[in-house]
Amino acid sequence: MPGNYVPPEDVVAGAVSRGCQSVAYTYTEPTIFFEYAYDVARLARASKLRNVFVSNGYIGQDAADKIIPFLDGINIDLKGDDEFYRKVCKAKLDPVKSNIEKFWQAGVWVEVTTLIIPGYNDSVEVLTDMAGFLAGISTSTESL
Repeated sequence: MPGNYVPPEDVVAGAVSRGCQSVAYTYTEPTIFFEYAYDVARLARASKLRNVFVSNGYIGQDAADKIIPFLDGINIDLKGDDEFYRKVCKAKLDPVKSNIEKFWQAGVWVEVTTLIIPGYNDSVEVLTDMAGFLAGISTSTESL
């Protein structure tokens, strides 16, 4: 059953009328509906609402550059090492790592989520490598 279209203006008006402080773009990767999310984010910012993406980290550089001025926070999944991404996700790790660093350097609040899957991404080596990567961006958990 298809959903109902809600104009971006109505999303923001609904958030404001309910006393919300932010709009989160989640449950589906926000880059899947990027143009819509961007339209909502611009209007939300103009209405003094914050914007938060929950993402797999595969946002293209042009889209990242476009959304950064309107984005207050992003939660990116860091799923494992390159082998995990190749075998399980059929993808590459480098774009995710690049985007974690890009958003942090741009001043967007970055949170990283790693769901531990026994036998896939739970080895001491994989977890140490991920922690080392994040520490290489910033050792301050308050600024990362």
